[in-house]
Amino acid sequence: MTLTNLRHYKFRIPSVFLLSIIFIGLLITIPGCEKPAPPPAQNLNSEDNAQNSDSESDDPDCNSYIDNAMSMLEPDRLGISATLEPAIELLNQWTSKCGNFDSKPPVVTDSQKPFLKKYLSEAQLAKMDLTRFTKLDGKFIRNSQLFKGMINAAIAGKTNDKDRATAAFYYCINNIALVTNEKNVVPLSPYEICILGAGSAEQRAWVYINLMRQLRIDAVLFRPAKPAPFKLLVGVLIDEEIYLFDPILGLPIPATEQPADSILIQNPATLASVYKSPEILKNIYGEDAENRFSAEELKNAQVLIMGQSCEWSARMRRLEDSLSRKQTFVLFRNLDEFEGDPGFIAHIQTIGKGILKEAEIKVSEYPDEQMRKSMEVEGELAKRIGTMKLPFRAPIPFDINARVKKPEGFEVQWGPPTKKLLKTRTTQLMGDQPAAIQSYVTTRLEQGFPANLIVPQDTRLMHLMAAQQAAYFLALGQYLQGEDSSASKSFNDYLRLYSRVEPDRTLAAMYLMAISDAKAGKLSSAIYSVSENKPPAAIKPAFQYFKERWKDIREKAPKK
Repeated sequence: MTLTNLRHYKFRIPSVFLLSIIFIGLLITIPGCEKPAPPPAQNLNSEDNAQNSDSESDDPDCNSYIDNAMSMLEPDRLGISATLEPAIELLNQWTSKCGNFDSKPPVVTDSQKPFLKKYLSEAQLAKMDLTRFTKLDGKFIRNSQLFKGMINAAIAGKTNDKDRATAAFYYCINNIALVTNEKNVVPLSPYEICILGAGSAEQRAWVYINLMRQLRIDAVLFRPAKPAPFKLLVGVLIDEEIYLFDPILGLPIPATEQPADSILIQNPATLASVYKSPEILKNIYGEDAENRFSAEELKNAQVLIMGQSCEWSARMRRLEDSLSRKQTFVLFRNLDEFEGDPGFIAHIQTIGKGILKEAEIKVSEYPDEQMRKSMEVEGELAKRIGTMKLPFRAPIPFDINARVKKPEGFEVQWGPPTKKLLKTRTTQLMGDQPAAIQSYVTTRLEQGFPANLIVPQDTRLMHLMAAQQAAYFLALGQYLQGEDSSASKSFNDYLRLYSRVEPDRTLAAMYLMAISDAKAGKLSSAIYSVSENKPPAAIKPAFQYFKERWKDIREKAPKK
Protein backbone atom coordinates (compact mmCIF):
# COMPACT_ATOMS: atom_id res chain seq x y z
CA MET A 1 0.00 0.00 0.00
CA THR A 2 1.25 3.46 -0.82
CA LEU A 3 -0.02 6.56 0.94
CA THR A 4 0.51 9.95 -0.60
CA ASN A 5 0.84 13.08 1.45
CA LEU A 6 -2.36 13.72 3.35
CA ARG A 7 -3.56 17.20 4.04
CA HIS A 8 -3.68 16.42 7.72
CA TYR A 9 -0.12 15.29 7.96
CA LYS A 10 2.53 14.21 5.54
CA PHE A 11 3.74 10.65 5.82
CA ARG A 12 4.42 7.56 3.78
CA ILE A 13 4.23 3.92 4.63
CA PRO A 14 7.25 1.88 3.69
CA SER A 15 6.69 -1.73 2.85
CA VAL A 16 6.07 -3.80 5.96
CA PHE A 17 7.71 -3.60 9.31
CA LEU A 18 6.28 -3.69 12.78
CA LEU A 19 7.31 -1.47 15.67
CA SER A 20 10.92 -1.51 16.31
CA ILE A 21 9.30 -3.72 18.71
CA ILE A 22 9.70 -6.92 16.96
CA PHE A 23 13.42 -6.48 17.25
CA ILE A 24 12.86 -8.34 20.47
CA GLY A 25 11.81 -11.74 19.52
CA LEU A 26 12.52 -12.30 23.08
CA LEU A 27 9.63 -12.56 25.01
CA ILE A 28 6.63 -13.44 23.77
CA THR A 29 5.74 -16.57 25.45
CA ILE A 30 3.41 -15.40 28.11
CA PRO A 31 1.94 -18.29 30.00
CA GLY A 32 -1.20 -17.70 31.96
CA CYS A 33 -0.55 -18.62 35.55
CA GLU A 34 -3.76 -17.74 37.33
CA LYS A 35 -4.84 -20.26 39.95
CA PRO A 36 -8.45 -21.38 39.60
CA ALA A 37 -10.60 -19.72 42.22
CA PRO A 38 -13.04 -21.95 44.06
CA PRO A 39 -16.51 -21.52 42.57
CA PRO A 40 -18.99 -19.50 44.64
CA ALA A 41 -21.70 -21.64 46.12
CA GLN A 42 -24.53 -19.22 46.80
CA ASN A 43 -27.99 -20.04 45.52
CA LEU A 44 -29.60 -17.57 43.17
CA ASN A 45 -33.29 -16.89 42.71
CA SER A 46 -34.77 -19.99 41.14
CA GLU A 47 -37.79 -18.06 39.87
CA ASP A 48 -35.53 -16.49 37.24
CA ASN A 49 -34.89 -19.82 35.55
CA ALA A 50 -36.86 -21.37 32.74
CA GLN A 51 -36.20 -25.09 33.08
CA ASN A 52 -36.10 -27.40 30.10
CA SER A 53 -38.27 -30.51 30.34
CA ASP A 54 -35.10 -32.57 29.82
CA SER A 55 -33.42 -30.78 32.74
CA GLU A 56 -35.76 -31.24 35.67
CA SER A 57 -34.50 -31.55 39.22
CA ASP A 58 -35.47 -30.56 42.71
CA ASP A 59 -31.85 -29.85 43.62
CA PRO A 60 -31.82 -26.26 44.96
CA ASP A 61 -28.27 -25.81 43.61
CA CYS A 62 -29.33 -26.34 39.97
CA ASN A 63 -29.80 -22.64 39.31
CA SER A 64 -26.54 -21.62 40.93
CA TYR A 65 -24.48 -24.10 38.90
CA ILE A 66 -25.46 -22.34 35.68
CA ASP A 67 -25.59 -18.78 36.98
CA ASN A 68 -22.17 -18.99 38.60
CA ALA A 69 -20.66 -20.65 35.53
CA MET A 70 -22.15 -17.98 33.23
CA SER A 71 -20.77 -15.28 35.52
CA MET A 72 -17.26 -16.77 35.32
CA LEU A 73 -17.58 -16.93 31.54
CA GLU A 74 -18.52 -13.28 31.11
CA PRO A 75 -16.13 -11.57 28.66
CA ASP A 76 -15.00 -9.04 31.25
CA ARG A 77 -14.15 -11.80 33.73
CA LEU A 78 -12.80 -14.87 31.91
CA GLY A 79 -9.05 -14.55 31.55
CA ILE A 80 -9.04 -11.49 33.81
CA SER A 81 -10.48 -12.43 37.21
CA ALA A 82 -11.80 -15.92 36.44
CA THR A 83 -10.47 -19.05 34.77
CA LEU A 84 -12.04 -21.62 32.49
CA GLU A 85 -11.71 -24.85 34.47
CA PRO A 86 -13.99 -24.00 37.45
CA ALA A 87 -16.74 -22.81 35.11
CA ILE A 88 -16.60 -26.02 33.07
CA GLU A 89 -16.60 -28.06 36.27
CA LEU A 90 -19.78 -26.30 37.41
CA LEU A 91 -21.47 -26.89 34.06
CA ASN A 92 -20.62 -30.57 34.16
CA GLN A 93 -21.94 -30.84 37.71
CA TRP A 94 -25.17 -29.41 36.34
CA THR A 95 -25.24 -31.97 33.51
CA SER A 96 -25.17 -34.91 35.92
CA LYS A 97 -27.14 -33.50 38.87
CA CYS A 98 -29.72 -31.36 37.09
CA GLY A 99 -29.54 -31.67 33.32
CA ASN A 100 -30.29 -35.42 33.14
CA PHE A 101 -27.46 -35.83 30.64
CA ASP A 102 -26.86 -39.38 31.84
CA SER A 103 -30.42 -40.66 31.64
CA LYS A 104 -31.24 -38.63 28.50
CA PRO A 105 -27.92 -38.09 26.66
CA PRO A 106 -27.91 -34.97 24.43
CA VAL A 107 -26.74 -36.78 21.31
CA VAL A 108 -27.62 -36.83 17.64
CA THR A 109 -30.53 -39.23 17.28
CA ASP A 110 -30.72 -42.03 14.73
CA SER A 111 -33.53 -40.19 12.93
CA GLN A 112 -31.34 -37.06 12.58
CA LYS A 113 -28.20 -38.74 11.29
CA PRO A 114 -29.18 -39.45 7.64
CA PHE A 115 -30.11 -35.78 7.12
CA LEU A 116 -27.15 -34.26 8.99
CA LYS A 117 -24.61 -36.54 7.31
CA LYS A 118 -25.39 -34.77 4.02
CA TYR A 119 -23.97 -31.52 5.39
CA LEU A 120 -21.53 -32.32 8.21
CA SER A 121 -18.36 -34.38 8.48
CA GLU A 122 -17.92 -37.25 10.92
CA ALA A 123 -15.68 -35.00 13.04
CA GLN A 124 -18.41 -32.36 13.29
CA LEU A 125 -21.03 -34.96 14.20
CA ALA A 126 -18.73 -36.35 16.89
CA LYS A 127 -18.40 -32.89 18.46
CA MET A 128 -22.19 -32.56 18.46
CA ASP A 129 -22.45 -35.91 20.26
CA LEU A 130 -20.43 -34.93 23.35
CA THR A 131 -22.36 -35.35 26.60
CA ARG A 132 -20.15 -33.10 28.73
CA PHE A 133 -19.01 -29.52 28.29
CA THR A 134 -15.45 -28.84 27.17
CA LYS A 135 -13.05 -25.90 27.32
CA LEU A 136 -13.98 -25.10 23.74
CA ASP A 137 -17.62 -24.94 24.84
CA GLY A 138 -16.65 -22.56 27.64
CA LYS A 139 -14.92 -20.23 25.21
CA PHE A 140 -17.92 -20.41 22.90
CA ILE A 141 -20.22 -19.36 25.76
CA ARG A 142 -17.88 -16.45 26.59
CA ASN A 143 -17.88 -15.44 22.92
CA SER A 144 -21.69 -15.58 22.78
CA GLN A 145 -21.94 -13.20 25.74
CA LEU A 146 -19.48 -10.84 24.05
CA PHE A 147 -21.44 -10.94 20.79
CA LYS A 148 -24.67 -10.20 22.66
CA GLY A 149 -23.10 -7.08 24.15
CA MET A 150 -21.69 -6.04 20.78
CA ILE A 151 -24.97 -6.48 18.93
CA ASN A 152 -26.86 -4.51 21.56
CA ALA A 153 -24.40 -1.66 21.11
CA ALA A 154 -24.52 -1.89 17.31
CA ILE A 155 -28.27 -1.80 16.77
CA ALA A 156 -29.32 0.85 19.29
CA GLY A 157 -32.10 2.93 17.77
CA LYS A 158 -32.65 0.67 14.74
CA THR A 159 -36.25 -0.31 14.13
CA ASN A 160 -36.16 -3.06 11.48
CA ASP A 161 -34.01 -6.11 10.78
CA LYS A 162 -32.47 -4.78 7.56
CA ASP A 163 -31.22 -1.65 9.36
CA ARG A 164 -30.05 -3.77 12.29
CA ALA A 165 -28.11 -6.08 9.98
CA THR A 166 -26.47 -3.09 8.25
CA ALA A 167 -25.58 -1.36 11.53
CA ALA A 168 -24.16 -4.62 12.94
CA PHE A 169 -22.06 -5.11 9.82
CA TYR A 170 -20.49 -1.66 10.12
CA TYR A 171 -19.91 -2.16 13.86
CA CYS A 172 -18.13 -5.45 13.17
CA ILE A 173 -16.02 -4.08 10.31
CA ASN A 174 -15.08 -0.90 12.16
CA ASN A 175 -13.89 -2.94 15.14
CA ILE A 176 -11.90 -5.43 13.04
CA ALA A 177 -9.39 -3.95 10.61
CA LEU A 178 -8.75 -6.05 7.51
CA VAL A 179 -5.50 -8.00 7.33
CA THR A 180 -4.89 -7.50 3.62
CA ASN A 181 -2.04 -9.98 3.17
CA GLU A 182 -3.09 -13.60 3.69
CA LYS A 183 0.48 -14.43 4.74
CA ASN A 184 -0.08 -12.30 7.85
CA VAL A 185 -3.28 -14.05 8.91
CA VAL A 186 -2.96 -16.14 12.08
CA PRO A 187 -5.44 -18.61 13.61
CA LEU A 188 -7.49 -16.84 16.26
CA SER A 189 -10.73 -17.39 18.13
CA PRO A 190 -13.57 -14.90 17.47
CA TYR A 191 -12.88 -13.35 20.89
CA GLU A 192 -9.23 -12.80 20.02
CA ILE A 193 -10.15 -11.35 16.63
CA CYS A 194 -12.42 -8.82 18.32
CA ILE A 195 -10.00 -7.91 21.12
CA LEU A 196 -7.01 -7.51 18.81
CA GLY A 197 -9.19 -5.65 16.32
CA ALA A 198 -7.77 -7.21 13.15
CA GLY A 199 -8.57 -10.23 11.00
CA SER A 200 -8.89 -11.68 7.54
CA ALA A 201 -12.04 -11.22 5.45
CA GLU A 202 -13.19 -14.71 6.44
CA GLN A 203 -12.54 -14.01 10.11
CA ARG A 204 -14.53 -10.77 9.87
CA ALA A 205 -17.37 -12.65 8.16
CA TRP A 206 -17.33 -15.30 10.90
CA VAL A 207 -17.66 -12.66 13.63
CA TYR A 208 -20.44 -10.84 11.76
CA ILE A 209 -22.42 -14.05 11.26
CA ASN A 210 -22.07 -14.69 15.01
CA LEU A 211 -23.46 -11.22 15.73
CA MET A 212 -26.46 -11.98 13.52
CA ARG A 213 -27.07 -15.21 15.42
CA GLN A 214 -27.55 -13.21 18.60
CA LEU A 215 -30.51 -11.56 16.84
CA ARG A 216 -31.70 -15.02 15.75
CA ILE A 217 -31.14 -13.93 12.16
CA ASP A 218 -29.57 -16.54 9.88
CA ALA A 219 -26.59 -15.53 7.74
CA VAL A 220 -24.42 -17.54 5.36
CA LEU A 221 -21.14 -17.18 3.51
CA PHE A 222 -20.98 -17.33 -0.30
CA ARG A 223 -17.71 -18.48 -1.83
CA PRO A 224 -16.68 -20.23 -5.06
CA ALA A 225 -16.14 -23.99 -4.97
CA LYS A 226 -12.52 -23.15 -5.80
CA PRO A 227 -11.61 -20.35 -3.33
CA ALA A 228 -10.44 -17.09 -4.89
CA PRO A 229 -8.80 -14.24 -2.94
CA PHE A 230 -11.46 -11.55 -3.39
CA LYS A 231 -14.61 -13.62 -3.86
CA LEU A 232 -16.43 -13.72 -0.56
CA LEU A 233 -19.86 -12.39 0.37
CA VAL A 234 -22.11 -12.69 3.42
CA GLY A 235 -25.82 -13.22 2.82
CA VAL A 236 -28.24 -12.24 5.60
CA LEU A 237 -31.62 -13.99 5.48
CA ILE A 238 -34.42 -11.58 6.42
CA ASP A 239 -38.05 -12.30 5.58
CA GLU A 240 -37.92 -13.53 1.97
CA GLU A 241 -34.74 -11.67 0.97
CA ILE A 242 -31.01 -12.33 1.22
CA TYR A 243 -29.05 -9.10 1.77
CA LEU A 244 -25.44 -9.03 0.58
CA PHE A 245 -22.38 -7.70 2.44
CA ASP A 246 -18.73 -7.75 1.35
CA PRO A 247 -16.38 -8.55 4.28
CA ILE A 248 -13.33 -7.74 2.14
CA LEU A 249 -14.33 -4.18 1.23
CA GLY A 250 -16.12 -3.79 4.55
CA LEU A 251 -19.22 -2.52 2.73
CA PRO A 252 -22.75 -3.68 1.97
CA ILE A 253 -23.29 -4.35 -1.71
CA PRO A 254 -25.19 -1.15 -2.55
CA ALA A 255 -28.76 -1.39 -3.78
CA THR A 256 -29.60 0.83 -6.74
CA GLU A 257 -31.51 3.26 -4.53
CA GLN A 258 -29.52 5.03 -1.79
CA PRO A 259 -30.23 8.17 0.26
CA ALA A 260 -28.84 11.00 -1.88
CA ASP A 261 -26.65 12.57 0.80
CA SER A 262 -25.59 9.45 2.73
CA ILE A 263 -21.82 9.19 3.18
CA LEU A 264 -21.96 5.42 3.67
CA ILE A 265 -24.06 2.76 1.94
CA GLN A 266 -27.33 2.44 3.85
CA ASN A 267 -29.38 0.09 1.65
CA PRO A 268 -27.81 -3.33 0.96
CA ALA A 269 -28.70 -5.06 -2.29
CA THR A 270 -30.48 -8.41 -2.28
CA LEU A 271 -29.38 -11.58 -4.01
CA ALA A 272 -32.54 -11.51 -6.13
CA SER A 273 -31.82 -7.95 -7.30
CA VAL A 274 -28.24 -8.90 -8.21
CA TYR A 275 -29.49 -11.85 -10.28
CA LYS A 276 -31.92 -9.49 -12.02
CA SER A 277 -29.43 -6.61 -12.45
CA PRO A 278 -25.83 -7.91 -12.65
CA GLU A 279 -24.55 -4.33 -13.02
CA ILE A 280 -25.12 -3.86 -9.28
CA LEU A 281 -21.91 -5.81 -8.61
CA LYS A 282 -20.08 -4.17 -11.51
CA ASN A 283 -20.93 -0.72 -10.12
CA ILE A 284 -19.33 -1.39 -6.74
CA TYR A 285 -16.33 -3.34 -8.04
CA GLY A 286 -15.59 -1.10 -11.01
CA GLU A 287 -12.46 -1.90 -12.96
CA ASP A 288 -11.67 -4.75 -10.57
CA ALA A 289 -14.97 -6.55 -11.28
CA GLU A 290 -13.27 -9.46 -13.04
CA ASN A 291 -11.53 -10.39 -9.77
CA ARG A 292 -14.75 -10.31 -7.74
CA PHE A 293 -18.01 -12.21 -7.70
CA SER A 294 -20.22 -11.77 -10.75
CA ALA A 295 -23.96 -12.44 -10.64
CA GLU A 296 -23.44 -15.57 -12.72
CA GLU A 297 -20.73 -16.91 -10.39
CA LEU A 298 -22.96 -16.27 -7.39
CA LYS A 299 -25.53 -18.64 -8.86
CA ASN A 300 -22.98 -21.47 -8.61
CA ALA A 301 -21.35 -20.46 -5.33
CA GLN A 302 -21.13 -22.68 -2.28
CA VAL A 303 -23.42 -21.61 0.56
CA LEU A 304 -21.55 -22.11 3.82
CA ILE A 305 -23.11 -22.26 7.27
CA MET A 306 -20.55 -20.83 9.68
CA GLY A 307 -20.43 -21.98 13.28
CA GLN A 308 -18.66 -24.24 15.74
CA SER A 309 -20.11 -27.73 15.98
CA CYS A 310 -21.26 -27.12 19.54
CA GLU A 311 -23.69 -24.47 18.24
CA TRP A 312 -25.83 -27.16 16.62
CA SER A 313 -25.63 -29.57 19.58
CA ALA A 314 -28.36 -30.75 21.94
CA ARG A 315 -26.18 -29.98 24.96
CA MET A 316 -26.14 -26.28 24.00
CA ARG A 317 -29.89 -26.37 23.37
CA ARG A 318 -30.51 -27.74 26.85
CA LEU A 319 -28.17 -25.22 28.41
CA GLU A 320 -29.82 -22.31 26.58
CA ASP A 321 -33.25 -23.55 27.66
CA SER A 322 -32.06 -23.54 31.27
CA LEU A 323 -30.59 -20.02 31.34
CA SER A 324 -32.25 -17.44 33.55
CA ARG A 325 -34.39 -14.72 32.00
CA LYS A 326 -31.62 -12.16 32.43
CA GLN A 327 -29.23 -14.32 30.40
CA THR A 328 -30.54 -13.52 26.95
CA PHE A 329 -27.60 -14.57 24.77
CA VAL A 330 -28.09 -17.26 22.11
CA LEU A 331 -26.17 -20.55 22.28
CA PHE A 332 -28.04 -22.82 19.88
CA ARG A 333 -29.38 -22.97 16.33
CA ASN A 334 -31.01 -26.10 14.98
CA LEU A 335 -29.81 -27.26 11.58
CA ASP A 336 -32.75 -29.61 11.05
CA GLU A 337 -36.41 -29.50 12.07
CA PHE A 338 -37.03 -29.01 15.79
CA GLU A 339 -40.27 -28.23 17.59
CA GLY A 340 -41.94 -26.74 14.55
CA ASP A 341 -38.91 -24.76 13.35
CA PRO A 342 -37.86 -26.17 9.96
CA GLY A 343 -34.18 -25.50 10.76
CA PHE A 344 -31.33 -23.47 9.29
CA ILE A 345 -30.80 -25.68 6.23
CA ALA A 346 -34.48 -25.67 5.26
CA HIS A 347 -34.53 -21.90 5.75
CA ILE A 348 -31.75 -21.54 3.16
CA GLN A 349 -33.48 -23.90 0.74
CA THR A 350 -36.90 -22.25 0.91
CA ILE A 351 -36.20 -18.52 1.26
CA GLY A 352 -37.15 -16.25 -1.63
CA LYS A 353 -39.27 -18.87 -3.41
CA GLY A 354 -36.34 -21.28 -3.40
CA ILE A 355 -33.69 -18.95 -4.81
CA LEU A 356 -31.01 -21.19 -3.21
CA LYS A 357 -32.87 -24.48 -3.56
CA GLU A 358 -30.27 -25.93 -5.93
CA ALA A 359 -27.24 -24.43 -4.19
CA GLU A 360 -24.47 -26.54 -2.70
CA ILE A 361 -24.96 -26.11 1.04
CA LYS A 362 -22.26 -27.10 3.53
CA VAL A 363 -21.66 -26.62 7.23
CA SER A 364 -18.18 -25.13 7.15
CA GLU A 365 -15.40 -26.78 9.13
CA TYR A 366 -13.50 -23.49 9.18
CA PRO A 367 -14.71 -22.39 12.66
CA ASP A 368 -13.77 -25.70 14.29
CA GLU A 369 -10.41 -25.69 12.53
CA GLN A 370 -9.67 -22.11 13.58
CA MET A 371 -10.49 -22.89 17.21
CA ARG A 372 -8.33 -26.01 17.15
CA LYS A 373 -5.39 -24.22 15.54
CA SER A 374 -5.67 -21.25 17.90
CA MET A 375 -5.30 -23.58 20.88
CA GLU A 376 -2.42 -25.57 19.39
CA VAL A 377 -0.09 -22.82 18.21
CA GLU A 378 3.56 -23.30 19.04
CA GLY A 379 7.03 -22.17 18.07
CA GLU A 380 7.43 -18.97 16.07
CA LEU A 381 3.70 -18.65 15.45
CA ALA A 382 3.02 -18.77 19.20
CA LYS A 383 5.64 -16.05 19.74
CA ARG A 384 4.08 -13.92 17.04
CA ILE A 385 0.58 -14.21 18.50
CA GLY A 386 2.04 -13.60 21.94
CA THR A 387 3.53 -10.35 20.65
CA MET A 388 0.13 -9.28 19.36
CA LYS A 389 -1.43 -9.96 22.75
CA LEU A 390 1.37 -8.45 24.81
CA PRO A 391 0.06 -4.86 25.12
CA PHE A 392 -3.28 -6.07 26.44
CA ARG A 393 -1.53 -7.18 29.65
CA ALA A 394 -0.42 -3.62 30.41
CA PRO A 395 0.20 -1.77 32.57
CA ILE A 396 2.48 -3.38 35.13
CA PRO A 397 2.31 -1.50 38.44
CA PHE A 398 5.23 -0.63 40.69
CA ASP A 399 5.71 1.17 44.01
CA ILE A 400 7.99 4.15 43.48
CA ASN A 401 8.10 4.77 47.23
CA ALA A 402 9.78 1.38 47.75
CA ARG A 403 12.56 2.10 45.26
CA VAL A 404 16.10 1.03 45.99
CA LYS A 405 19.04 3.04 44.72
CA LYS A 406 21.50 1.15 42.54
CA PRO A 407 24.62 2.39 40.70
CA GLU A 408 22.71 2.37 37.38
CA GLY A 409 19.49 3.95 38.77
CA PHE A 410 16.53 3.11 40.96
CA GLU A 411 15.16 -0.41 41.25
CA VAL A 412 11.56 -1.24 42.17
CA GLN A 413 9.50 -4.34 42.66
CA TRP A 414 7.01 -4.88 39.83
CA GLY A 415 3.52 -6.23 40.40
CA PRO A 416 1.53 -8.60 38.17
CA PRO A 417 0.14 -7.27 34.87
CA THR A 418 -3.18 -5.49 35.45
CA LYS A 419 -4.65 -6.30 32.00
CA LYS A 420 -6.19 -2.85 31.98
CA LEU A 421 -6.03 -2.52 28.19
CA LEU A 422 -7.79 -5.88 27.81
CA LYS A 423 -10.56 -4.74 30.17
CA THR A 424 -10.87 -1.44 28.33
CA ARG A 425 -11.07 -3.03 24.89
CA THR A 426 -13.78 -5.40 26.19
CA THR A 427 -15.67 -2.41 27.56
CA GLN A 428 -15.41 -0.72 24.16
CA LEU A 429 -16.65 -3.75 22.24
CA MET A 430 -19.64 -4.00 24.60
CA GLY A 431 -20.56 -0.42 23.74
CA ASP A 432 -19.37 1.85 26.56
CA GLN A 433 -17.32 4.24 24.45
CA PRO A 434 -17.03 7.12 26.98
CA ALA A 435 -15.52 4.85 29.65
CA ALA A 436 -13.21 3.23 27.12
CA ILE A 437 -11.99 6.55 25.72
CA GLN A 438 -11.20 7.84 29.21
CA SER A 439 -9.22 4.70 29.97
CA TYR A 440 -7.31 4.88 26.66
CA VAL A 441 -6.19 8.41 27.53
CA THR A 442 -4.60 7.21 30.78
CA THR A 443 -3.07 4.18 29.04
CA ARG A 444 -1.25 6.51 26.65
CA LEU A 445 0.15 8.42 29.62
CA GLU A 446 1.38 5.21 31.27
CA GLN A 447 4.00 4.57 28.60
CA GLY A 448 6.41 6.91 30.39
CA PHE A 449 8.49 6.05 33.46
CA PRO A 450 10.34 8.22 35.99
CA ALA A 451 13.90 9.16 35.07
CA ASN A 452 16.59 6.81 36.37
CA LEU A 453 14.05 4.02 36.99
CA ILE A 454 15.44 0.64 35.90
CA VAL A 455 12.72 -0.75 33.64
CA PRO A 456 12.93 -4.30 32.25
CA GLN A 457 13.04 -4.26 28.48
CA ASP A 458 9.90 -6.38 28.05
CA THR A 459 7.96 -4.13 30.45
CA ARG A 460 8.97 -0.99 28.59
CA LEU A 461 8.01 -2.65 25.31
CA MET A 462 4.63 -3.70 26.67
CA HIS A 463 3.81 -0.14 27.74
CA LEU A 464 4.92 1.36 24.42
CA MET A 465 2.80 -1.10 22.49
CA ALA A 466 -0.19 -0.46 24.78
CA ALA A 467 0.10 3.28 24.12
CA GLN A 468 0.07 2.65 20.38
CA GLN A 469 -3.02 0.43 20.62
CA ALA A 470 -4.75 2.92 22.91
CA ALA A 471 -4.14 5.76 20.44
CA TYR A 472 -5.92 3.84 17.68
CA PHE A 473 -8.80 2.53 19.79
CA LEU A 474 -9.36 5.99 21.29
CA ALA A 475 -9.91 7.38 17.78
CA LEU A 476 -12.14 4.42 16.98
CA GLY A 477 -14.25 5.12 20.08
CA GLN A 478 -14.80 8.70 18.96
CA TYR A 479 -15.74 7.45 15.49
CA LEU A 480 -18.25 4.95 16.91
CA GLN A 481 -19.80 7.75 18.99
CA GLY A 482 -20.27 9.91 15.90
CA GLU A 483 -17.73 12.51 17.04
CA ASP A 484 -16.48 12.90 13.49
CA SER A 485 -14.22 15.94 13.81
CA SER A 486 -12.58 14.59 16.98
CA ALA A 487 -12.17 11.15 15.41
CA SER A 488 -10.51 12.62 12.32
CA LYS A 489 -8.03 14.52 14.48
CA SER A 490 -7.29 11.47 16.64
CA PHE A 491 -6.78 9.20 13.62
CA ASN A 492 -4.43 11.83 12.21
CA ASP A 493 -2.53 11.89 15.51
CA TYR A 494 -2.24 8.10 15.33
CA LEU A 495 -0.88 8.30 11.78
CA ARG A 496 1.58 11.00 12.76
CA LEU A 497 3.00 8.86 15.55
CA TYR A 498 2.58 5.28 14.36
CA SER A 499 2.18 5.19 10.57
CA ARG A 500 5.26 2.95 10.25
CA VAL A 501 4.17 0.40 12.84
CA GLU A 502 1.33 -1.77 11.50
CA PRO A 503 0.42 -1.36 7.81
CA ASP A 504 -3.10 -2.78 8.18
CA ARG A 505 -3.87 -0.61 11.20
CA THR A 506 -2.45 2.41 9.35
CA LEU A 507 -4.71 1.68 6.40
CA ALA A 508 -7.74 1.38 8.68
CA ALA A 509 -6.89 4.65 10.41
CA MET A 510 -6.53 6.50 7.12
CA TYR A 511 -9.75 4.98 5.76
CA LEU A 512 -11.82 5.82 8.87
CA MET A 513 -10.26 9.30 8.96
CA ALA A 514 -11.50 9.92 5.41
CA ILE A 515 -15.02 8.76 6.34
CA SER A 516 -14.91 10.95 9.46
CA ASP A 517 -13.98 13.95 7.32
CA ALA A 518 -16.79 13.20 4.88
CA LYS A 519 -19.33 12.89 7.69
CA ALA A 520 -18.05 16.15 9.22
CA GLY A 521 -18.67 17.95 5.92
CA LYS A 522 -15.01 18.09 4.87
CA LEU A 523 -15.71 16.35 1.58
CA SER A 524 -12.73 17.79 -0.27
CA SER A 525 -10.33 16.44 2.35
CA ALA A 526 -12.08 13.06 2.31
CA ILE A 527 -12.00 12.86 -1.49
CA TYR A 528 -8.32 13.78 -1.49
CA SER A 529 -7.54 10.95 0.92
CA VAL A 530 -9.29 8.23 -1.10
CA SER A 531 -8.15 9.64 -4.46
CA GLU A 532 -4.47 10.20 -3.90
CA ASN A 533 -3.60 7.19 -1.76
CA LYS A 534 -3.05 3.78 -3.30
CA PRO A 535 -4.63 1.07 -1.15
CA PRO A 536 -3.93 -2.66 -1.40
CA ALA A 537 -5.78 -4.49 -4.18
CA ALA A 538 -8.12 -6.09 -1.64
CA ILE A 539 -9.97 -2.84 -0.88
CA LYS A 540 -9.20 -0.72 -3.93
CA PRO A 541 -12.84 -0.77 -5.17
CA ALA A 542 -14.03 0.79 -1.89
CA PHE A 543 -11.74 3.78 -2.36
CA GLN A 544 -12.90 4.27 -5.95
CA TYR A 545 -16.56 3.93 -4.95
CA PHE A 546 -16.28 6.53 -2.21
CA LYS A 547 -14.35 8.90 -4.45
CA GLU A 548 -17.17 8.96 -6.99
CA ARG A 549 -19.97 8.96 -4.41
CA TRP A 550 -18.53 11.80 -2.36
CA LYS A 551 -17.79 13.86 -5.45
CA ASP A 552 -21.41 13.48 -6.47
CA ILE A 553 -22.60 14.57 -3.01
CA ARG A 554 -20.29 17.58 -3.09
CA GLU A 555 -21.46 18.66 -6.53
CA LYS A 556 -25.13 18.42 -5.56
CA ALA A 557 -24.71 20.18 -2.22
CA PRO A 558 -26.20 23.70 -1.98
CA LYS A 559 -23.55 26.32 -2.75
CA LYS A 560 -22.68 28.53 0.20
